[in-house]
Amino acid sequence: MRAAIRTGLLGYTLSFNSDHPSPKTSLHSNDVLLQVKSSAINPVDYKLPKQIAGPIPGIDVAGIVCQVGSSVTSLQVGDAVFGRAITSKGTLSGSLAQEAVASEAELAKKTDYLSFQEGAALGTAYLTSLQSLRDAGKVEKGSIVLVIGASGGCGLAGMQLALALGASRVVGICSGKNFEFVKSQTNSSGSNTVVELVDYTDEGAMNKFFEENVGKFDCIYDTATGSGKGEDYASNPSMSNLLKQSTGQFVQINGGPSTWAKKFLGYKDKNRSLVITAKNGKKDLETIANLLEKEGFKPFLNVKAFDEESVIEGFQQLKERRTKGKIVFTVDE
Repeated sequence: MRAAIRTGLLGYTLSFNSDHPSPKTSLHSNDVLLQVKSSAINPVDYKLPKQIAGPIPGIDVAGIVCQVGSSVTSLQVGDAVFGRAITSKGTLSGSLAQEAVASEAELAKKTDYLSFQEGAALGTAYLTSLQSLRDAGKVEKGSIVLVIGASGGCGLAGMQLALALGASRVVGICSGKNFEFVKSQTNSSGSNTVVELVDYTDEGAMNKFFEENVGKFDCIYDTATGSGKGEDYASNPSMSNLLKQSTGQFVQINGGPSTWAKKFLGYKDKNRSLVITAKNGKKDLETIANLLEKEGFKPFLNVKAFDEESVIEGFQQLKERRTKGKIVFTVDE
């Protein structure tokens, strides 16, 4: 089968193989084999070495079930699905290939509302955002939410899902040049909430925002801190002051070494969370699909062909943060 392959000692370079072995020999009883239609990439796909992530990059996937394990009950051959190419043993199968293996607990049936390309865009960014907002951030109907990095993959997902969860006020921080883009992607058919945006490059606008919104927010969803260019909103006292006293939640999805060390040592702060996307995402994927359809939202896509040049280009754009929306590869038309 055709597949993108991690090469080099740690796998931080890529090549393309037209004759890579099929993963079907590794199918466990709770796994299914997918004919991959589309796959998407995330920063984790270039940050993890191949010794951890496996030879084929890619987690997010959408495709057709072509073989099922002996214990699979919720899916059958021919089902169109989307989710993450994570096996029932917790290993990464790799989605940038013509075939991939995934646990049935990591896949949801694709609805007619979503294309394969759109379904492939949801697995990581939207799962992370739903669990960050709803579970860690306690966002519900009437909540007031701030999303830092609103024009990025997780940030835009967070803006859409905050609206879909019923937030009464949603504010996004991003560059002013991306205001119209974010507005176009958060124009809800089901919510009357008007999205507000703040330009982080405008010092005056940021200072005014800090002064006027002390103690206003139920949840701050930080998708920017630790994302690769020195951003650190999490340690900014002016940002923390925006939270409601005692009940406000600051939720981040990345951070510096000390933040990760606290996470893995079990340190807990009742008002701060560092979210790692939970396993077995089927139910949450179903929830996401329903929320998006209810609001009339779609993920914004940067679609590319599935060949060596396009895959390398896609990863380069992701690393340099030169893309709007999710980079999605059309593996099979």
